[in-house]
Order: sequence, then structure tokens, then C-alpha cells
Amino acid sequence: MPFVFLFTYTVSRKLLVSPENVTIDEIAKKISVEKGGFNIKKGLLVLGLTSFNIGFGVPVGREGPIAKLGGVLSELFSKVFKIDRIHLPIYLTCGVSSALSATFNAPIAAVLFGIEIVLGKINSYIIIPLVISSSVATLISRKFLGNFTAFYVPKLSFQDSEIPLFLVISFLSALMSILFFFLLEFFSFFRIRYRKLWGKISFIFGFLVGLLIYIYPEIAGVGYSSVTKLFQNGFSPDRALEVFISKFLAVVLSFGSGVFGGLLAPSIFMGSFLGYFIGDFSQFDPRVFALVGSAAFLSGISRAPFRSTLIIVELTHNYQLVIPTLLTSVLTNYFIGSFNETSLLKRALLHRGVKIDELLKSRLRSLNVKEFIKPVKPVYETSHISYVLKRFLNDEVRYLPVVKSPKDRTLVGIVSVRDLELAAIEEQTNLYVKEIMTPEPFVLTLNSPPEEILKVVALFEVGQIPVVDSSERYVGMFDVNKFLKKIIIQTNF
Repeated sequence: MPFVFLFTYTVSRKLLVSPENVTIDEIAKKISVEKGGFNIKKGLLVLGLTSFNIGFGVPVGREGPIAKLGGVLSELFSKVFKIDRIHLPIYLTCGVSSALSATFNAPIAAVLFGIEIVLGKINSYIIIPLVISSSVATLISRKFLGNFTAFYVPKLSFQDSEIPLFLVISFLSALMSILFFFLLEFFSFFRIRYRKLWGKISFIFGFLVGLLIYIYPEIAGVGYSSVTKLFQNGFSPDRALEVFISKFLAVVLSFGSGVFGGLLAPSIFMGSFLGYFIGDFSQFDPRVFALVGSAAFLSGISRAPFRSTLIIVELTHNYQLVIPTLLTSVLTNYFIGSFNETSLLKRALLHRGVKIDELLKSRLRSLNVKEFIKPVKPVYETSHISYVLKRFLNDEVRYLPVVKSPKDRTLVGIVSVRDLELAAIEEQTNLYVKEIMTPEPFVLTLNSPPEEILKVVALFEVGQIPVVDSSERYVGMFDVNKFLKKIIIQTNF
């Protein structure tokens, strides 16, 4: 194992410009922000190194590199057939989703991956090619590999009295997910600081992982055979806890050292063993908690509750547990968001071209609302909609703030082009602003913290947001596009 780690380190440093591990977030960023640009050499090399690592027992998954290969192949396809660039994100997403679909034998989860993780939107234009590509990939995979579940799980059912323990699983999965990413960030910093010695350090990490595998051979490789054994009650509760801890440490050391591989399979493994241990404290079937735990832990690591639920359901064909798996997956993300609300907005911001990282957070602390205020003259409650129509025709705005009167600038609402359209549809043209405006709109204040600004940008796909002072008097409109432009440029240059 030490030589496997050293080999991966040496090859990646010699042949790759960017030797960081491939993650689902990186792939989503490639499609959402960069609109492609997959490195063919890195895609093939990472896939080869991942196969090499799994073959020698490194506790990593295969899905990340295979998803990247799907992106590489779809980008090559787009270039060969000269696909219009406006369609490129759809083709890339289809390539990545179909690769995951073939890997997990889970077409529905793969389609949801493309919607939930990459594109962040859904319509017929998107859903049709995603369904076709994922279904075809699954059929081809089943033709050559067989239509089998990843690991065997007997038909299970749950009781309402088990729900409190599901909450415990969600909370613990959230805590362990937070700890996991904290340790990975620590090792990332450690790797940069001691990059000249990292070959020797990775050798030591490989020795430690090899030692853990020697003591607990169940944690080697993808580990689905051990998960199958768990669902056959082949582990005592104490042994299940020991296997979970050893797998957690081995995965942290592996990814912390820079070894290539995926995180989804290790997440399923760790969640199932943690859930089994917790479930054994009750009078219920611990295998139910093992299945629920696998979805919860996968959701905590991937930050994708719906996709995590579908992957587990499709991997095991245990559709009768869809409610508890979905519940725990969502609650795990909720608990993570309680510690760090920004993490819940991560993907929504990514779809707007903003990548959340520590550099961005540090830059945001120096920004304030005032520098992004755009002066937009308000309209009044008593203004006729004909005046509003002229304003929309003459001014380059889609939203107009509404205040009470020229003397009282208290913000009472906002009126949009859409509001005018609805009035026209209903053939009501003799109206005043108060009758068509949206009352009590979401606003920013002059003292809104950066986290609040990010929330606005993530949740509201608008170009401007009203800004008020401490007395709720209108000040101006927050220019979202100016804000996005500044933080993207500052973060990358």
C-alpha cells in the first residue's frame, strides 16, 4: 500500500499540471461555470490510476473518475460533430449522467444528478436528452455486466416508532461529514505547506492505510461485498463500529494524501456501518438503519439529498424504505446547514458562476452593500400603471421600487414587468401601482452581512434587490450583476 500511494503521487506530479482529485463538485463546476474544458489526458489518467488503486485495495470509489470520463467523451463528441456551443452544457451533463447511470445501474438517480447538481433547472429541453442518455447507458451496462444490485439487501420495512432514531442517524451523519471535510481541508493545507516532502508523507499515509486494511480487511476497495455481509447480519455491533472508524480514517488518509478515486462508494459503506451500529441499540432490525444510514451519510458527503436517496433505492431495489431514506437525507443536509448555512447555497451559487471557497469568504468580508447600490427612482403607491409602463420603456430596469409618497420613502412594495403583464392579461389597464405591486418584498439593509448577500444571490434569480436603511426607507437597488462580476474577478485574478 505505501508503494501504491507513492506511485500515484509520482505519476500525478509528473504527468498532470493539476494533480488534485476529481470530485463531483469539480465536474459540476466544469460544466456550470467553465462550459467544458475537460482535460482528456487527466480524464484517462485519473481513470487508470483509480482502477489501479481500487485493484490494490485502496478504500476509494470509482464514480468520480468515471463521471469525468463521461464529460471528456461527451466533449470530444461535441467537437467531432461540431455541436453548437449553446447546447454544450446539455451534452456534457448527458455524458456525465450516463456514466454514473452505467456505474451504479441507477438511471433515475443519474437523471436527477444532472438536474440537481449540474444544471440546477428542469424543463423538457433538458429532461428528454438526460433520460435518453442515462437509459441507454444503463441498458448497455446491463447487457455486458448484468442487471444486479451493487450489494444484496433483503426486503425491509420500517415502523413509525423508528423515526426518532432516524433523526439520530441524520445528526451523526452530519457531524461526521463536517469532520470529514474539515480534515480534508487540513490535509490540503498541509500538502501545500510541505509539498517538497509530500512524496515521503504519502508513503507514510499509505503505510497507515495498509495497516488499517491488514487489521480490518473489510474496508479494502469499494467494499460492497462487506456491505452485503453486513445486511446478512455478518457483523456484531462492536465490530461494525470498529469497521466504520477504520474506514473513515482510511478514506481521510487516502484522499488527504492525494490518491485518486470517488467518494460516493466509501460514503455508502461508512453510512451503512454507522447506521447498523446505531440501530442495534434498539429492538428494531439494525439492517433498516444500515440502509437509512447509507443514504444519510452519502447525502452529507455529496450535499445532494434527492440523488442520494435514489441511488440507495435503485442500488438495493428497496423502494419500501424511500420515505425514511429521503427524510434522513434531507435532515442530514439541514443539520449541516445549521452549522454552516452557506453550504446549503453552494450549488445554487455555482449555477450562477460563483464557487464558494475560503478565498471568496475572505474577500467578501471587505465588501459592503453600499458599493453596489444603483440609484433607481421609485414610483409611488398612487402612481398610475401608465406611468410605470413609460418608466419600463425608458429605463433599463425590470423592477421598480414602490414607496408610500414623495415625502415618505418607506418601501412598501416592488412592481415588475410581470405585474404589468398580468394586468394586461386580465384587461385591467385603469389601475394604480398599489393594486398590482408585490407588497413586502425581500430587501437588503445597509448593514447586511456578506452571508445575507450570498443568500439573496443564490435564492433570487433577479438583477436587483431593494435596499433600505434602519427605518425601512428606500435607499436604492442592489446591483446583483455588479456584485457577481466583482467577486468572480477578485476570486480568480
